[in-house]
Amino acid sequence: MRRAAVFLFICWLACMATTLVGCKPHVPKEYLQPGKMEDIIYDYLVADGIAYTEGGNQELAFRRQAYREAALRKHGVSEAKFDSSLVYYYRHTKLLHDIYQKVSKRLNNDAIALGATANEISQFEGMASQGDTATVWSNTQTMVLMPMAPYNYVDFDLKADTTYHEGDKMILSFDCQFLFQSGVRDGVAMLTVTFANDSTTSQIMHCSRDDHFTVQLQDNDRIGIKRVSGFVYLGKGNDNTEVSSLKVMAVSNLKLMKMHTAPPGENSEEGDAAARSNGMPAGGRHGQDSVSMPVNMRPTLDEETGQVPPPPPGSGGFEPPSRR
Repeated sequence: MRRAAVFLFICWLACMATTLVGCKPHVPKEYLQPGKMEDIIYDYLVADGIAYTEGGNQELAFRRQAYREAALRKHGVSEAKFDSSLVYYYRHTKLLHDIYQKVSKRLNNDAIALGATANEISQFEGMASQGDTATVWSNTQTMVLMPMAPYNYVDFDLKADTTYHEGDKMILSFDCQFLFQSGVRDGVAMLTVTFANDSTTSQIMHCSRDDHFTVQLQDNDRIGIKRVSGFVYLGKGNDNTEVSSLKVMAVSNLKLMKMHTAPPGENSEEGDAAARSNGMPAGGRHGQDSVSMPVNMRPTLDEETGQVPPPPPGSGGFEPPSRR
């Protein structure tokens, strides 16, 4: 009896395994298999990127078409078969999303190999001269979006912590690359900041070309930031019909930066040094008669002595600042 029970249990396991295998999605042979579709879409995106970086918008459409045809020839696939396969995958969106996820991972690995993340804040060095800049969110830096829910957006919602300060500036930045066979490109990015008094402000940017995009918001009234949220979204544009052509928005180098800015009247270290050389305390303040002098209006120091030159005769002891 014990042997019979063990035998029946093994048969039951075999039946369950067969059922699970049978439930696994299977792509008919007349369509391109997922691995082949992944390779072609990846090569499409790489080809479009090459066409865009070669410059000259006048021939951009021609170069893109030529490179896409070259990608199809590389894989031995006709345009008709690729298009018919797209129709199938758009009717099975989970399969297509899985392909896009793998393409996103390959693009992200390429970016890392090229050193894209070696210095995440390098592009903001000029802007960060007045304070500290830090990355507060960069979980998903590369993704491929398609114009159908729930695979048409990436979002974030962050609660401020003790590292946030009054007057901080929030910067959402990313690179955008479209791969559209037809229709209007309709990418949207939004950044929202909720302040300590529960008031909110938002900035929205529409994206319709391959480019680098930046959305910024600042706590100008120095209230304090309570929460930061936003999203990047791909819409259908003016196409309300069933999607059957390739429509992809690849987002890369996506990150949210927090920049700490100095309070009004406080200058950078360079300004403090210039102020000290003129007998003023650091920060550009002089007793109760505080005057904030913009960087481009500071006095020019004498090259030999390193000091502020004396005022010209008849000026009443005041020298107009020189513009640099």
